[in-house]
Amino acid sequence: MPLLIVKTSTSNRNCTVIIPAAGLGKRFGADLPKQYHLLGTKPLIIHTITLFDTLAEATNIIIPVANDWKDYLEDLLSKYKFNKKIVICHGGQERQDSIYNALNNSAANESDIVLVHDAVRPFASPELIKNVIISASRFGAAIPATMPKETIKQKDNSNMVRLTFVRSMLASVQTPQGFKKEILIDAYNKAIKSGFVGTDDASLAEHAGHKVKIIDGEETNIKITTPLDFDIAGIILRQMKSRAILP
Repeated sequence: MPLLIVKTSTSNRNCTVIIPAAGLGKRFGADLPKQYHLLGTKPLIIHTITLFDTLAEATNIIIPVANDWKDYLEDLLSKYKFNKKIVICHGGQERQDSIYNALNNSAANESDIVLVHDAVRPFASPELIKNVIISASRFGAAIPATMPKETIKQKDNSNMVRLTFVRSMLASVQTPQGFKKEILIDAYNKAIKSGFVGTDDASLAEHAGHKVKIIDGEETNIKITTPLDFDIAGIILRQMKSRAILP
């Protein structure tokens, strides 16, 4: 892959938001990728896009999508009115490839902060998103996280316990993850050179030698991966609507 080129921006905390949606949701066990399933009356991905469409700091939204689902997403977006410019780009085989393609899109040059958010996390609050932006502006890279409730153990190949971790030193990481654009581009360039594959964008930044700030996440900011997660999301959605948090 060619290396990414940093282009400077004169914006002040304006953000490009990347929402990777190329996954086919094999763990979800359905023909329709989970990001297109209805949550309440709207597809899940529409809820997620709306989080950032109403955010003043967001300049535009880039959605990497699998070629087979590009027309489907375009038709879906045409049914809803959005204020922000939404750009669909080619999704890669892996999530990391999709983010790389989004960073290569010209729309990513329009801001100095890049947010990366899971398409299947529809409940991040405006306050959380803004805190990520502020922290990324200050520290260069920032991620939200919560403390695990369960005790976490490391096991060996025989399923015997090797180590018990100190829970207070652990973090269960969420999205959106925020980065100064030049830091995220540097992280991807170094990952390409070394062949490093990370589990999230922060791990690429860490691999590239950048420090990543952890801020408080939210228990309701769940990632919908299984049918049970969808049931839990339905409860959260109803609670938020009853409290007038969501339209």
